[in-house]
Amino acid sequence: MSEKEILEMQRRIDEGIRLAQKRLWERARTTQQTLVICNEGEIVEMVPEGDSISANAAQGDPLMRRKNR
Repeated sequence: MSEKEILEMQRRIDEGIRLAQKRLWERARTTQQTLVICNEGEIVEMVPEGDSISANAAQGDPLMRRKNR
């Protein structure tokens, strides 16, 4: 396999992962469920809000937001 083919395969894998994350985010948001993610080495439960995954999505206290729903 050439270097170009390897880079193209890696690009497709990365694109597929991003699409799967987006679909999971949207599904959890529409069904009002929480997601458990690893953010900077810490396991965090979060409530998806908004239309896309943001860098600030894992901040705050998602357990309190979940209880207030």
